[in-house]
Amino acid sequence: MTTVFPKEVSCALCGNEQTVQVMGSTNSFGSMDLDTRPPEMRRSTMRLWLQTCNVCGFVAADLEEKSPSDELAVATAGYRAESGNKSRLPLANQFVCRSILDEAAGDLASAGWRRLHAAWVCDDRQQDAESRLLRLAAIELFERSRAQGKPAVEKMAGGDELLLCDLARRAGEFPRALEYCAAGIALEVQPFIRQLLELEQSLCVARDTACHKVSEVDHADNGAPGTRH
Repeated sequence: MTTVFPKEVSCALCGNEQTVQVMGSTNSFGSMDLDTRPPEMRRSTMRLWLQTCNVCGFVAADLEEKSPSDELAVATAGYRAESGNKSRLPLANQFVCRSILDEAAGDLASAGWRRLHAAWVCDDRQQDAESRLLRLAAIELFERSRAQGKPAVEKMAGGDELLLCDLARRAGEFPRALEYCAAGIALEVQPFIRQLLELEQSLCVARDTACHKVSEVDHADNGAPGTRH
């Protein structure tokens, strides 16, 4: 089960005191999605992954902690515009705002994960057009991070290519997704990762943009992709 408790915090930027909900524990049973989204019960805890100051709009995993760049980034017009964006689901917007702050801090991989998390929120409400845009934004951030030698999926050969392939496929970018597949298969990867890449290939050929799970491949004891969330 998931346990949640209230906590009094002071915003690291403006000092505002407020009560936030904090996750004490949760669990996951079943197969993750190909883009690493966890199964229940963790799947339904995204509302607890970030906290938002109800005065200055600062978003963080812990409102009492900030990076050196956060204060300047929160004050920018771009951040303020996204913070007040009424056209996007509030929870998705929270992840987008944190993505902006991570990008400003130079943590492009984390910024990419936040955009993907926002896409998951939109998936649950069948907001396909917004989900697509968020996945494309995640790809762009992950690519920039890769260019700096910082993969989104660490210590797993082919893991980055698998993730990027799924993001591109879900966004309907099939030629691009197939390129990621080919790049992953060309590496020395675990048999399980190769099977997942081959599954992605077949989904791309079928022009399938639906969510699919890791369990669709018989991975026996090969393990699952390690991720950085």
